[in-house]
Amino acid sequence: METNSQRIAKNTGFLFIRMIAVVLVGLYTSRVVLQALGFEDFGIYNVVGAVVMYFGFLRTALTNATYRYLAYDIGQNQQEQLTKTYSMAINSHLLMAVCLVPILEIVGIWLINYQLNIPEARITAANIIYQFSILTFVISVIQTPFNSCIIAHEHMNFYALISIVEVVLKLGLAIIITHSGFDHLILYAILMCATAAIIFICYVLYCIITFKDCRYIRFWDSTILKKFCSYSGWSALVNVADILSSQSISIFFNIFLGVVANAALGISNQVITQLNNFLHTFTQAFNPQIIKSYAAKQYDYFMTLIFSTSKVSYYLLLLVSIPIVLNIRFVLSIWLGDYPADAPLYIQAIIIYSLVDSFQAPLWQAVHATGNLKVHQILMSIIKLLAIPTIYILLRFGYDGSVALLAYAGFNIICAIVRTIYMKYLINLDLAAYIKEIVLPIIGVTIISLSASYAFVRVLGDTWQGFLSSSATAVLAIMLCCMIFGLSKQEKQFVARLPIVKKVTNLFSKKQ
Repeated sequence: METNSQRIAKNTGFLFIRMIAVVLVGLYTSRVVLQALGFEDFGIYNVVGAVVMYFGFLRTALTNATYRYLAYDIGQNQQEQLTKTYSMAINSHLLMAVCLVPILEIVGIWLINYQLNIPEARITAANIIYQFSILTFVISVIQTPFNSCIIAHEHMNFYALISIVEVVLKLGLAIIITHSGFDHLILYAILMCATAAIIFICYVLYCIITFKDCRYIRFWDSTILKKFCSYSGWSALVNVADILSSQSISIFFNIFLGVVANAALGISNQVITQLNNFLHTFTQAFNPQIIKSYAAKQYDYFMTLIFSTSKVSYYLLLLVSIPIVLNIRFVLSIWLGDYPADAPLYIQAIIIYSLVDSFQAPLWQAVHATGNLKVHQILMSIIKLLAIPTIYILLRFGYDGSVALLAYAGFNIICAIVRTIYMKYLINLDLAAYIKEIVLPIIGVTIISLSASYAFVRVLGDTWQGFLSSSATAVLAIMLCCMIFGLSKQEKQFVARLPIVKKVTNLFSKKQ
């Protein structure tokens, strides 16, 4: 367990470096792309992409199965079975890609040409970028087994490096379209597809060179395929609900509020994507160990990981979220210059959704570790699908988009409550301990740090002084709260092992 903790700390260091690069470059790239495309074309790209992402639940479902079974085989040290699982994972994703293309063509073309609110002058461009969006999606589907293999083996150094390469390539393509005389929207879709192809090749080559236990062999086993399909089928329920609810928001905003609202929603999604990348930086280091510890029947360590990840991941996301929530107009003006008027409220509403996900992620990872998905997936799907008619009704009766997004976040809170109660029956989760050690501390840390930071914004306004003062106060308040009551002794020791914390501590010691 000590070795595992050290590995987690080391991988967290790699992923932290990845996060810094991805967030900074990603946010600047979004600014360049928005300025190059304009509000209208940016909104068109997001709504057309939403059509493709409607089918993303299939990829996500099969990804969950691939990652889970690869990590499980590694945890049980089953080398021969690992090779078979890996080979069937590649076969399954190739089969899914072939089956999805005709469906995407038929459904997407009908929606784009006859249902969506796209200016007539841009219909041709929308159809072209849709074709490249399909190709990009297919590449991402086929890449999934290789990505899952790298994460299951916990090679986070390469994962961090390739993520940095990807965002740099996207920044490069954003600069290219800015200075190009070609249609910016079409060129952007083409270059995004080319970037996906380059990253795919890098993943494949790395897996071939590095992992001797994961070799593709000409192999077909219907039993493994059925196992994938069964697991993916139950996993797909929540993925369907997530995709339908999130992408329905994009479609509903287009119908009731127009493409400018889609641009505002697209900006908020860019922010949330970067925040989720930040969160993913930490949880990605833990997730393989959650599955492997369950496979190895190390149940005490399994529960320790769930509790620790829940709190620390929430605090990390809160650390970034508070300055954004309190200074959103200032941040947007610095980041984008001009921005849609509704973007600040949209971002603030969706951040609530992400904060709930941050401390619940270890619980649904634990569900995947057990392999018993049925009841959990049904419960979560019902709640998430209820959000769709609710959001439609709110927009239909003239409510603002921010109200619809707050309702969306509200349903996620309901999911969190139901999931936590169910975990008592699935993994024997101690509800009293969970509330005492996770829920109450994160509520206390949130209220104290948010209140302290808001005072500076209220006095200094939307200025650099207000932003820096509120950010510094949030960091200090969260750190103090964590040291006093937010983290256990064991969790404080883990934080102390993180490479960046060690470097800061050593630097401070030398100065002393």
